[in-house]
Amino acid sequence: MKFRLPAGLKLWAPVAMVALLSPISTFLGNRYQVTAQDLVVPVILTLLTATAISAGFYRVWRRDQLGGYVAAVLVALVLSGEYDDRFDTVYQWIHGWLFLPKEPVGMVGVVGSLLMIGLTCIGAYWLGRVAAGAARRWVGKQRDVQIALLIMIVATFGFKAVPLAWDLAVEWPQFFYKPPHIAAQATAKPTMADSPDIYYIVLDRYASEDVLNQQFHFDNSDFLNFLKDRDYYVNPSAHNNYPYTTMSIASTMNADYLNDLVGRFGTSPRQTIVPFNETIRNSAIAQKLKSLGYSYDMIGNWYETSNKSDVADRVYQGTGRMTIMNADVILNNFSKNILTESPWWRFVQPGLGLGGFTAFSYANMGDVDMAHYQLQTLRQEAAKPAGGRFVFAHILVPHDPYNFNADGSVSANPGDDNNGKPIKQKYLGQVQFINSQMKDILSEIDRSGQGKSIVVLQADEGPYPMQLNHEQFDVDRVEGELRAGDMRKWTDADLQMKFGNLAAYHIPAVDWSKDAGAADSANVFRLVLNSYFGTSLPYLPDCYYAYADGRENPMTFVDITGRLSGKPADARCLADGRVKE
Repeated sequence: MKFRLPAGLKLWAPVAMVALLSPISTFLGNRYQVTAQDLVVPVILTLLTATAISAGFYRVWRRDQLGGYVAAVLVALVLSGEYDDRFDTVYQWIHGWLFLPKEPVGMVGVVGSLLMIGLTCIGAYWLGRVAAGAARRWVGKQRDVQIALLIMIVATFGFKAVPLAWDLAVEWPQFFYKPPHIAAQATAKPTMADSPDIYYIVLDRYASEDVLNQQFHFDNSDFLNFLKDRDYYVNPSAHNNYPYTTMSIASTMNADYLNDLVGRFGTSPRQTIVPFNETIRNSAIAQKLKSLGYSYDMIGNWYETSNKSDVADRVYQGTGRMTIMNADVILNNFSKNILTESPWWRFVQPGLGLGGFTAFSYANMGDVDMAHYQLQTLRQEAAKPAGGRFVFAHILVPHDPYNFNADGSVSANPGDDNNGKPIKQKYLGQVQFINSQMKDILSEIDRSGQGKSIVVLQADEGPYPMQLNHEQFDVDRVEGELRAGDMRKWTDADLQMKFGNLAAYHIPAVDWSKDAGAADSANVFRLVLNSYFGTSLPYLPDCYYAYADGRENPMTFVDITGRLSGKPADARCLADGRVKE
């Protein structure tokens, strides 16, 4: 007895393979920062698209197999991969003729997308019939043409699927990494009434005092004096220990260098930044504080480093939130892009709900709204009754795009270029804007906590010198440098800009005349635990690590401690990005 595939499956399978090419290609192009879990939503959406196409052409395919087959494949090509860009282009072309709203939102988008999908299917059906007729005339056998087309589809799909399978197999352990716990026992445990709030506030790409003075010719003393007047210790020559956001915050949030994960994955042929993100999402510091009775609130953003947490009690997240049947799912950039470029986007965008029940909806924010949301949420957190809270806020300012002028107004020219004003002035405008915001927020923290709150205010990294020092506004050139460049070839000034970071600490129990050496990214939470909870964590040496092979191998580090500090590196700074304790 011969086994025969159901007719519908014979059509669905090649359509699904064609539709999956786009998300697989996008995944492979971003493989160093995405996980297997990130594929779930895009694959479901893509298979839904393939199923809808196959169902629509099933009867046509049974009557005219080759014509329906070709038509279905053509529709899959059009509807997968940047479909919404094509829809928006067509809409902008015709909206003035038909007196339609400028933006296709709500039901206008739904109806417009339905019309475009319908016209695409009609056009594909016509082309399919033409192709079938040509095949009958020139080849004589539709089956031969159909088999040849299927072989092409399977071969193309295999060309993408095989490296995907290899990457997933090699990278799999990295997707589920959990950092080691802090083993040191606390010998002092303040009551909740006496436990000071602890704030860890990251101002992304905020340069150090030295860099602002020397490379921007900007006097930041107004803000720094504000901090000093409120008993903050400000390190003018601070440096982040690692080159970029995710590994820098991971180090701080775990009060350690990244010895464990570099030891596990540093020799892998397929390295990703996922373990860094997982280290933050499962922060050892957050878990330690929770074991001491603290609650943990996180104010997140769109970046995978801080878009969600596995251990936080509350996550304030205003972007990338998809709700399905009243359950929230936080999408990262990869999943969001697949969704917003798919045919489903225009149907999801209006949302559907009844009363307090949400069948589906999607909430997203632009950069300006997200910054305002984060700052407002942080203000609200600061105004709450103090005691026993750990608050982590990762604010993407002064990070580009340069949306804000110094007075808080929104810039008309936010790009990484000299349009509107020189790029360094754009950057400084954002610095001045966030300074004004932080003055209000830090004052409120000081008021509600009666001066007892602990505040770790620091940047994760400095700005990119290839944009600000060299004015390389070509995105591809910058991305190429980041992905595969050797940072040892950078000038000393460029390294100082990239590694020099804002570092200001309000830790009332600390005598800075004795403990200023612990005022750095890797040690600051060791200092907090030792000073308030009686732990005896040893302080780590100052070690600074760069990339020799760009982000393509994000756990392959080289030691640049001597170049940044101007003195020989401590013998405990190992060459591979780890530190001997």
